[in-house]
Amino acid sequence: MTSMLRRAAIVGGVALLSAAAALAADVPTGVIANATFAKVDGSQAALGANVYSGDVLKTFENGSLRLRIGTGQVFMLASSDASLTQDHTRMDVLVSHGTAGFSGTAADPFEIETPVGMLRPGGNSHVFGQVTILGPKQVQISAYEGSLVLSRNGEERVIEAGKSYSVSLASSKAAPASASAAPSPQGGQGNGAGGGGGQWIFDAVVIGGAAVVGFVLWDVLSESASHP
Repeated sequence: MTSMLRRAAIVGGVALLSAAAALAADVPTGVIANATFAKVDGSQAALGANVYSGDVLKTFENGSLRLRIGTGQVFMLASSDASLTQDHTRMDVLVSHGTAGFSGTAADPFEIETPVGMLRPGGNSHVFGQVTILGPKQVQISAYEGSLVLSRNGEERVIEAGKSYSVSLASSKAAPASASAAPSPQGGQGNGAGGGGGQWIFDAVVIGGAAVVGFVLWDVLSESASHP
C-alpha cells in the first residue's frame, strides 16, 4: 500500500510540474512594438502580437524587430536570429546570429545570451547597449548609454557607457592578449571566465558604422519609453 501511495504521489507531482510548465508557456512574456521584414516562429511578425518563451525570432535583410518586455525593450537588427527562453523570472534572449540589444534598467526582466556570456543592464539608471555576433566565440559589445554587465561562470565585467569591445574566448591556458584594455573584474576569480571554458579577451574598438544605427535606435527607444 505504501509503495502504491508513493507511486501515486510521484505521478501526481510530475503531472503538476507538467501542468505548470504548460501554463508558463502559455503566458506571454512580451509584445511586439515594431516589426519590419521579421518573423516569429515562421509567421510574419505583427505589431501588438504577444511573444512567448520558446519563440524563434528572425529578421531579414533591411528588417528589424523590437519587443517590449516589462518596462524595457529588446531589439534585433537586420539579418539576425534569436530565440526566447524563460529563466525563472527573467527572459533569456539567445542570439545566434546578427545584432541584438536592449533599452532598460537592471530591474527589467531580460538578458541577452551570447557565445561569451550573459549581457544585461547594469545599475538602476537607463541603459542602451547592443551585441553583434562575430563568430562562435567572439562578439562585439557596445554601451551607448549607461553601463552593461557581462557575466560568465561567476565572473562579471562592467562595460562603461561610450565603450565598445571585441570580446572573445581563448583557451584557459592562454593569457588575455589585451588585459590592459579590458574592463576591471567585478567579483570574479582571476582574469578568465573560469570553468574550463576559456578566458575572456577584451580588445577595445572604435564605435564605427554601428554607432549611427545605435544612435537612431537610442533616439527611437528613448522616445517610445517616455511616450508608451
